[in-house]
Amino acid sequence: MHSSRTLLRATSPLVLSRGAAAAAAARSSAVGRRWASSGGASGVAFDHGAFTNDFLAQVTDVTEATDPAQSSQILRRLIKSDVLKFMDMQDAPEKFFLAHRLLSTVGLGGFGIRFTVQFNLFAGSIVGLGGPEQVARLEEIQRKGQLGCFLLTEMQAGVLSGLIVETTADWDSSTQEFVLHTPDDKAAKNWISQGYTAELGVVIADLRVDGVSHGPHAFIMNLRNGEGGELLPGIRIDDMGTKTVANDLDNARVWFDQVRLPKDALLNKFADIKDDKYVQTTDEKMRIEVIGQRLLTGRMAIAEAALLSARVLTMKTEEYAKTKVCNGINGETTLASMPQLASVFEESYQQLDDQIAFTAGVEERLNECLRTGSIPDADLVDAISVCKVRAIDVAIQRSHALRQEVGSYALMHHTGFELMDMFLCCKFAEGDSRILQMKLMRDRLKQVKKDGAGKALLDAIMPGEDRAENMAALSLARKLAPAGRDLEKMAALMDEHWREIYDLADMVSDRHQRDGKRSSFVEPIVNRFWPSSSSYDEDWKEKLSPRAEGWKASDDEVEPLVA
Repeated sequence: MHSSRTLLRATSPLVLSRGAAAAAAARSSAVGRRWASSGGASGVAFDHGAFTNDFLAQVTDVTEATDPAQSSQILRRLIKSDVLKFMDMQDAPEKFFLAHRLLSTVGLGGFGIRFTVQFNLFAGSIVGLGGPEQVARLEEIQRKGQLGCFLLTEMQAGVLSGLIVETTADWDSSTQEFVLHTPDDKAAKNWISQGYTAELGVVIADLRVDGVSHGPHAFIMNLRNGEGGELLPGIRIDDMGTKTVANDLDNARVWFDQVRLPKDALLNKFADIKDDKYVQTTDEKMRIEVIGQRLLTGRMAIAEAALLSARVLTMKTEEYAKTKVCNGINGETTLASMPQLASVFEESYQQLDDQIAFTAGVEERLNECLRTGSIPDADLVDAISVCKVRAIDVAIQRSHALRQEVGSYALMHHTGFELMDMFLCCKFAEGDSRILQMKLMRDRLKQVKKDGAGKALLDAIMPGEDRAENMAALSLARKLAPAGRDLEKMAALMDEHWREIYDLADMVSDRHQRDGKRSSFVEPIVNRFWPSSSSYDEDWKEKLSPRAEGWKASDDEVEPLVA
């Protein structure tokens, strides 16, 4: 498993029950039709109200599915429903992001991660990296309701290590196959969400031809022999164990022992094997910005989900505080009227809504890239990083501030506070905040080098809003320069100046937020929080077996995706 000034506070009533949620959704459908033409500046118009109703109808029992066996079945049902199509990431990206936000208003639990793994990391990787025949297979996967996972993170290359891949995929010209292998335990795929229940996977491995490494590439593969089936030869999967939150989501550690994959397993939009040689199939060279496209969409989805979850928590808590009677100096009053809590509410709405406005503006830019299939430029990549870092920070800080002021209410299940550890999941998923800050710093120093010492010095001394950032960038560049290409010296200098590194990243983030376009989401923010069960079936794995009571194989689940 390795951020609206333009938004007003939602005026929808507090909704706690499923029946009330359905009624509210029905009442909002007329309003939804007024949103239908507002799919963004150049977005795809669709009936947002109808989509909201249809989507939520597919997940009404998600909070009752407290183990991976139950939760995975709900996702299979959602996939088959066709309410959201795998190709919507490209054809209607506004719908793709809206679905993530809707789930966060219900409750930011493990199902949200399961959902984004399926639609973004797994299917989205095939959309972005696959050739036409591979992309066409998604229709069959959706019809069957098959589950997939995304195998990137490795044991010694976790969220604080960046994109490092030691899993290998060697081309065997004699059999016209790839040989997928985990060289040692540190290269085992780690914290793979939906890795235990999925029968399919997109795995990232170092592609080697004739002993020459061509870097990380994506391959699609079968993990199991159909839903609930046995693991295929050479694959070993262990469950990561019970967590503090999101135990409805399975997380796995995965090893490969000389697993053979057919030639068409390589997602070949950008690269392929022809005549036993590695070839580039487009002018766009395979590189981290290409293979990491789904990490960018994932960062946006996570930022939006965290922001809306924190805002819904604030709305829900405010409704409680308005009804909680307390004894004041002049008699009875309400908790919401206490000045310290009223101040928290005011500050939280302001900060959350400002971050939502910035994030919505960045999403609009990203949606254009998704529709055209273009790779986001460096400025947009950095803006997405800023979204994720700042959105998670604001969500955590405002929820913590709220938690400190509402007494024992924050200790109770069904209040939303029980899900606060999910914000930590958001913090390190699809790129840990520290890694993203390091990238912002690195990109800024690359700009200093590109501009040259003369321009960098002039920028640093000229008055203006960016003067402090320009001075910090020039100063840090000079302090790191003595290392040259010596990695050992560079590591020592970066350790010495780590505070200045993160300070520069903060300044870059401040600039993006100051200058970035503001927008708003297509839907009103509604509190749909559904209380979840506190029970957990530790024997859930037995329900996945074909021999488990009530299990019925479908004819569709026998045929493998990859021959």
